[in-house]
Amino acid sequence: MKIKSMVIVLIAAILFVGCATKRYTLAPPISAAESNLMDCKDFQLEMVRADQIEAQINQTGELDMRSVAGFLGDFGIGNQMAKEEARTALAVRRSGIRAAQLEQGCIGISEAMADQEQPESTEVQDQPEEE
Repeated sequence: MKIKSMVIVLIAAILFVGCATKRYTLAPPISAAESNLMDCKDFQLEMVRADQIEAQINQTGELDMRSVAGFLGDFGIGNQMAKEEARTALAVRRSGIRAAQLEQGCIGISEAMADQEQPESTEVQDQPEEE
């Protein structure tokens, strides 16, 4: 009877650990009230904060024991979904900041367009070699 109880507790513990997912910082979109109260310097500060949040997302996404536990629970799908949700929220916030900067004359149209053309991911992509 003791062995059966211990096996049940062990299985429950493994299942509980397998459901653990990483916690990613979700950046809320910039509101109209926020953008009306901010000046150009505040927008620059918000872009720096967005860069810091992106660094946190990348750091949280690194392989560790929580990644292994998440993989055991759901093949890592939950962690990947949370990471993509955080990146999407950050992209929405950045575009809102850029739109507000443009509206208030802090940046020109060419600067706003150049920022949007840059890839969202900071991962290095393989380039084909030229012959």
